[in-house]
Amino acid sequence: MRMQFWKKTPSAGSPSSGRFGSDSIRIIDRLGLTTTLCLLSFSVLSYFLAASNGHYGDVGLPNQAAFFDRLAASIADLSSPLAHALTDGNVFTHDGLYFLAYCLPLALPVASAAWLFRWLSDVDGPVPKAMTDRLFLWPVVFTVVSIFSFPVMTQDVWFSALWGEEIVRGQNPYYVPFTPEQAAAFPFDEVPAMMTYGPLWAVVSAGVMALSGGNVWVTALLFKLLLAGVWICGFAIIRQIGRTHDEATAAAGLVAFGWLPIGHIHSAGEAHNDMAMVVLMLLWLMRLSAGDRAGPLALAASAACKYTSAALVSVDLLYRLGKSRNQDFKGRLTAYLLRGIPAAAFFLAVLFLFYRSPAFFDAVRGMSGWQWLQPVDVVRVAERLLGIDMAPLRWLLRGAFAGFALWTLAALYRRPTAENAWKAATAVMAAVVFGLSTHLWPWFMLWPLALAALVPSWWFSRWIFGVAALAPFAVVPFWRYEDGFDPFYTKTLAALPLYAGATLFMVWMLGRKERAAVAAWAASLPGRLRIARPHRS
Repeated sequence: MRMQFWKKTPSAGSPSSGRFGSDSIRIIDRLGLTTTLCLLSFSVLSYFLAASNGHYGDVGLPNQAAFFDRLAASIADLSSPLAHALTDGNVFTHDGLYFLAYCLPLALPVASAAWLFRWLSDVDGPVPKAMTDRLFLWPVVFTVVSIFSFPVMTQDVWFSALWGEEIVRGQNPYYVPFTPEQAAAFPFDEVPAMMTYGPLWAVVSAGVMALSGGNVWVTALLFKLLLAGVWICGFAIIRQIGRTHDEATAAAGLVAFGWLPIGHIHSAGEAHNDMAMVVLMLLWLMRLSAGDRAGPLALAASAACKYTSAALVSVDLLYRLGKSRNQDFKGRLTAYLLRGIPAAAFFLAVLFLFYRSPAFFDAVRGMSGWQWLQPVDVVRVAERLLGIDMAPLRWLLRGAFAGFALWTLAALYRRPTAENAWKAATAVMAAVVFGLSTHLWPWFMLWPLALAALVPSWWFSRWIFGVAALAPFAVVPFWRYEDGFDPFYTKTLAALPLYAGATLFMVWMLGRKERAAVAAWAASLPGRLRIARPHRS
């Protein structure tokens, strides 16, 4: 008897089926549950990692160490082994265990997000609304889970707390730094500093401190809840804007912004205020096509939280001028300025709550000397290895981001569509992050990432996705070994795997058709360059 073998037909929604179906939701749920468990474990481990930072090295972080000593004493009766693990018994003073405990819970979510993004790029056919909704739901869970974590890599939330407390006490934090005695009330060990954030965030910080009464736990919880809510609002705006194109664009944008851990650990987790700026940027883009005064007002509020989004005025201006090209230039410019009066008035009103003299910006100017994890640091790595000066190449690389931004702005003026505005906004913020800024903190990537999520099929958006995926890992050597080690190894060398890895990410995440197009272009390149050997009969 002859045996008959049957080839199993892939079910709809499986990775090899070529279309989305009922199995797609189950795949998303499995990845969502895996990411949730990873971030939950990171939230638990964050207390022990932060406690080990307090005792690391000869000096450590005295105020942070004292905070965990108090925490351990308060839970000693409940669980003495747990209390011991937070203090003298902390195993994460061992570097290998520290890196593993920090990186592994974040690496699996990054891998899941990258796989999801490529899956969406490879599968043909429409994306069901139910699938997009599920891609939205899980990141909300990720953010909720991250609220319970303790800041590991930075102590920026306590900057906001101390500056807000100064305002409550009647001091101006832009001219008067907090004192070491004030800092000692928090798990905070930075030197006294004046405020670097925008005046609108100063008002928000003062409000939080007025509500918390200076209690450390209540202060942290209020900032975390606020920024978690802001992150969810920004995420919802990305879905809404993406759906104006189609469900597939919305789904890919949700994965790009919401499934990477960077937004959760640095917003709800460490309470960086960047999402306050970002959500107002997204509100501006959502109102851009309407041409009303609400868009500029949202952009002004964004710049009043963090000044960097002010660069997006260039996008707003060229979009409006391009839309009204049939009118005379003087009339177009007058109409634009009149439209922006409420926004300018709002910004100045908030600014002059605190502005007294040009020294207002001294703290911001003081950060210009910081240097790490920029694309130009890849050139510095080559300079160190080759022993030659490549200063012109460094300037060329910085200028390339500015040049690319100008190119997208020119394209926006010639063809003022919503998609071109999203691309121009992405390129402008990338120029600020990679060209104008002298240093890169991982949470800076939230600025261009939120905008790139609106055009997820664009090659540059995918490169930004790659940088955002790897940036949280690149800062670990700098934070762990800031003192006592050659800055080249802690601040510069990590730029090489960061940007090389992001470029590989970009290539790997190309869709099936895009990969075929790139392969065809590469195959035709010898002929285009006329380097192919002529055929002889």
